[in-house]
Amino acid sequence: MRICLHFALAGFTWFLSSTAQIWDLHADSRATPSTLLTDPFLQLPTADGAHIVWFTEWRGTLHRVVFGTDLDQVVIATSKKLSRTAEDAHSWVDAQNGNGSLYQSTTPRHIWRHEAYVEGLAPGERVPYFVSSVTEDGLVIKSKQFTVAPLPKKGQPLKILLTSDHQLTAMTTTNLQMVARVTGGVDAVFFAGDLQNVPDRASGWFDDNRGGAFFPALQGRASFELETKRAQGDRYPVSKQTYSGGELIQHAPIFPVIGNHEVMGRFKPENSLNSQLSDPHPRSVAKSRYAKVSTQLNSDSDLEARSNWIRDHSFNTITYEELFTLPVNLQGNERYYALQFGDVFLVGLYSTRIWRHPRPGQNSPGKYSEPAISFEDSEKWGYGDFIFEDLSTGSKQYAWLKEIFESTGFKKAKYRVVLMHQGPHGLGQNYLPAFTRPVQIIDRTDTGTILSVRYEYPLEQDILVNHVRPLFEKYDVHLVHQGHNHVWFRLKKDSVNYLETSNVGSTFGCYLEGYKTRTFYPNDPRPDVTDYPLTGDPHGLNPIFPSEFSPQKDQSGRDLPCVNSNHLTVFSILYTDTGTVRSYVFDTRLPESDPVLFDEFSLR
Repeated sequence: MRICLHFALAGFTWFLSSTAQIWDLHADSRATPSTLLTDPFLQLPTADGAHIVWFTEWRGTLHRVVFGTDLDQVVIATSKKLSRTAEDAHSWVDAQNGNGSLYQSTTPRHIWRHEAYVEGLAPGERVPYFVSSVTEDGLVIKSKQFTVAPLPKKGQPLKILLTSDHQLTAMTTTNLQMVARVTGGVDAVFFAGDLQNVPDRASGWFDDNRGGAFFPALQGRASFELETKRAQGDRYPVSKQTYSGGELIQHAPIFPVIGNHEVMGRFKPENSLNSQLSDPHPRSVAKSRYAKVSTQLNSDSDLEARSNWIRDHSFNTITYEELFTLPVNLQGNERYYALQFGDVFLVGLYSTRIWRHPRPGQNSPGKYSEPAISFEDSEKWGYGDFIFEDLSTGSKQYAWLKEIFESTGFKKAKYRVVLMHQGPHGLGQNYLPAFTRPVQIIDRTDTGTILSVRYEYPLEQDILVNHVRPLFEKYDVHLVHQGHNHVWFRLKKDSVNYLETSNVGSTFGCYLEGYKTRTFYPNDPRPDVTDYPLTGDPHGLNPIFPSEFSPQKDQSGRDLPCVNSNHLTVFSILYTDTGTVRSYVFDTRLPESDPVLFDEFSLR
């Protein structure tokens, strides 16, 4: 027997005298009744190792991974408490009635993250592992056994799930259960953002009592009752079925990117989590305000204090970054990244912006204008649908992306895949307005009184189309996997395939001529204004009809090239042995049926 001990940070003790305890932990394969908050899941594999992560609601001691063919190797985990997780009156955490009544106001929720790096793994091979944690009163809690593998070798056949926009939507658990049924398990999950709804709300990640929280759904531990009601004249009966999701990320690493639902706004712990989510301000505004208050704060020379103040008065991705272990870029952060995964070179971008309602509320900013009540108080402005991280020429992210595309690894990769939340093209509601910096226009009277504060988004200034898309085409990207619209479609520009496969419920619609018309435009748009095209891809690409059959038809019975349905759920798998992406549809009104292949296309 060989025991490899990797000691944790100071404060975590390894009981060397209790070697027999290791054997106790895997004397049989039955799991102790679990009080772990999640099963373990895989993160950031390396050439001969991988990171394993799990969560508890107690600090505990001796958090460990036991792994190896004979389960004879042990690694001690490092532990860190999540700093921003909380619940509030809108959390679904009351097991009795599900209305969040356990919390009347925003209340911190104490959750610990445990992470261990296991190494010495052989390429192309999987070994069993499980994790264990010891509670404060000495109870050993362990997970079931799963499998772990290092980075796949080039040429190794892989099945990669392409997904996004789970957001606790109604069909998510169904969708993931069907993924597991079709594939028997995947080798990775490429997730194009919007993992859940409010990133600082702990229950959305772990235990929302409606049964479809993020981690349980991806680990086959959910319990979501889906009811599909028939429309008038529908031939399908009402169906009610409970779905558990799929046991996926215990065996396969997940690679997410940031969507708008991974970004919290200004940090005001006295406010509700929903309010904080919808209250970001641009960094430039926060920096300007800091310059005015820095003398009062007496921290102008403290760079860390300055950075934290600006972050807390603009927006942050703290919880998202604390949850996941991803490749670190040259700027020293994980918000965008790149890595070689078998035959796939994956590039993950930070491509998103705040989503606001097209019409301002009485006290809430809108996409195109501010409410009259806030005209004279810029502290209450929303600044339109501003972009969180610049991707235009000259920005840090653009320079990094160009450097990655110039790298030998990217150029020689068999498959070049870009993962981003909002892409350059699309058929959904959220492809308007253009992905550009909002142009603020303040109308005043002759005496200076503000009449309106409004925003325009010139279509010809779209950053993704004018700055990022040319890089995709120049460097021969094979696939852009995107999200944001809760719909399935695919488009193609030159050699670049664009795929959105986020239809898991709460669809925003597919906007095609003669089918649906976008409604999220400014008040009284002039007929001659072309910045807000009401149908189709705003930049002129035509949708590609599925290769096998169209799962959905319009009111006249004509085939649609997209799926925007709250009873049909769609998922897509990249098969690297053939270089094909296959999309499957499952009709939730027929729970005894199987998912059906409806589209397939080649990346090369």
